[in-house]
Amino acid sequence: MRRFALAVAAVIALFASHGVRAEQPVTIVDDPAVLAALDAGGFGFAGIFAVDGEDNLKTLYDRAPAYHAIVDTAASDIATLRAEMKAGGRTLYEVTDANVGRIMDMRWLKTEAARFRLVGVVNRLDRRDFAALEGDKSCGEVRFIYRLAYSFKKDGKVLASRLPFNFNAVYRAAPDADGGCVGVAGRWTPQLDESVDAGWLTGGPLERAGLTFKQLELNAQVVRFPSGQETEFGGQAAYLMRIFGIDGAAVSEKPLENTPDTPRLSQDAALKKKLADYVSANVGAVDLGVYELPSEFLAKKVISWSTFGSARQANHPFTPLFKPTDFAGLDYAALKLVRTPEALVDRLDNGACQGCHQAGSTAGFHFIGLDDRTTSPLNRIEVGISPHLHAEVPRRQVWLRATQEGKEPNRYRPLSFAPPATWSDAGEIDYAPAEMAMPCLMPDDAKRFGATWQCGGGTVCTPLVAASGVRTTLAQCLLPKDSERMFSGHPCLNGSIASNPSQPFNDRYKITGQFAAFAPGISRTAYTCRPPKIGVPAGIAYRACHDKDRSFAAFKKGKPMPNEICGLVGGKKFDTCVATNNFDQCLGGAVNRGNRPACSADHFCREDYMCQSLPPDMPGVANIKGIGFCSPTYFIFQMRIDNHATPWASATSMPRDAGFGATEEE
Repeated sequence: MRRFALAVAAVIALFASHGVRAEQPVTIVDDPAVLAALDAGGFGFAGIFAVDGEDNLKTLYDRAPAYHAIVDTAASDIATLRAEMKAGGRTLYEVTDANVGRIMDMRWLKTEAARFRLVGVVNRLDRRDFAALEGDKSCGEVRFIYRLAYSFKKDGKVLASRLPFNFNAVYRAAPDADGGCVGVAGRWTPQLDESVDAGWLTGGPLERAGLTFKQLELNAQVVRFPSGQETEFGGQAAYLMRIFGIDGAAVSEKPLENTPDTPRLSQDAALKKKLADYVSANVGAVDLGVYELPSEFLAKKVISWSTFGSARQANHPFTPLFKPTDFAGLDYAALKLVRTPEALVDRLDNGACQGCHQAGSTAGFHFIGLDDRTTSPLNRIEVGISPHLHAEVPRRQVWLRATQEGKEPNRYRPLSFAPPATWSDAGEIDYAPAEMAMPCLMPDDAKRFGATWQCGGGTVCTPLVAASGVRTTLAQCLLPKDSERMFSGHPCLNGSIASNPSQPFNDRYKITGQFAAFAPGISRTAYTCRPPKIGVPAGIAYRACHDKDRSFAAFKKGKPMPNEICGLVGGKKFDTCVATNNFDQCLGGAVNRGNRPACSADHFCREDYMCQSLPPDMPGVANIKGIGFCSPTYFIFQMRIDNHATPWASATSMPRDAGFGATEEE
């Protein structure tokens, strides 16, 4: 019954976000058509800066002093990071076809060929719990997610893509006339005869009079190392995270919520002691997951890191600051999640910006958004949210229903990499078993916490990566050794990371063993282990497609989705034709087929992979609507900052590491 209830909740949430009639609270809006109407109808990015008419980024940079200042601040941050990395032996380039580091070209934020497109609206009325901590009487937040996108003509072709550079515009939701939130929460629930379209939204929950701008949050990929350079990691990337206040033309830098300024605290023993005392005095709130650390302890800028982001020491900012003995005297008996001092520090790590955005995320983001028709069919993603956000939807719905009914909501927040759960107003949580390749806690890690979750579907919690300086091992629910159920894309290698605390870009990963897919070479019957040097973190089990795979014969209506699917693999030619919109070349010779993990809106890819769409004109694809295949994140063209076609005078240059090395066999 628990699995059935979760499945029903997930389906209802999905329907509610796609304009389908459903008498359930709407938590996310991700339908590209609805969002395009909102974008054009007063909710465009330029409106944040009071700029009417043209919304291209050259116009914004020239006419909006606040946007100009934000771009210049980000450019300065990136220049500082570039200098630090050069001093650490890592030179970065905007345009290159060598196996060297790539850096964001800031001209994208000043060109008339680009804009920030609305890709999502998120109902965060549940953030009222946090607002109350600051004496804020609002009913939580509504968030508008904008993603960098370009479109221009070159050589008679329209070239268009998105880039992994997001702004999140946060608005406070005004309370009801009586100061409560019953009516505000109720406006997010459509009646049976209503659809979640732009008209319903703007006339109800997004009515302008009820929204007040709070802040603009930045999460952007700014550096990428290719797998040809990071041959054991399988590639790396860095993400810049900031929050800006905007008051007319003036811009302020705001502290990142619950994210410590680790370098400053490390140098100030008195301030660090003050932070430890604050945490000790508020341990119950930290355990609940609803807490606000005072701004004197917080950073205003951080860089998060992938690959293996959930294991990287740089994404665990409290771990270097505190020893378990700093919190040894606290009473943990009555707490829900935190049962030991080590778990308390882990909880704090997970609540920091970089901790949350690299654990349970997709490519450093929780909301990527779906593609519109301007995106190449070979560059589209099938699922636009992270596993964390997927798991959050039922929690937020229960919170909204309780608030709408005037009840006290369940305020508990789980770890960001927890699976979906059945929630009750009374506070009970019943986690679903984690699915294939989803995160789990190894026994030694799990015993530090209260109620957690188990692996399901005949999988076992298997360690993948341990990092020096980090207590918790990156582990996933995987098939037992020598399982006959092996499938393409299953991890096959484990390893360790030697952390470099002062230079995370110089962390070093070492493969320590192979635990699956032992066939000596590629075949259509047995699984071999493909190495990270071709861009597949932790390796992938691989079996070549046969004719039945190519026709999707294993996919049967009404039957469980198979674990693998004959998807697309590319190579340098593939990336070149996507960049230049040369579909004849793509379809004629640059696209190959290969087995990959199957994925969908409720079956997610493992960390460092994401669900890519199959082209709509592929034979048989109409019979498997809603199903995609898992690709390494940075093999999806729109998920990397480098080597896109440009509207300015620079040659398109393709990376040598692109593709799965598919030309060998596939």
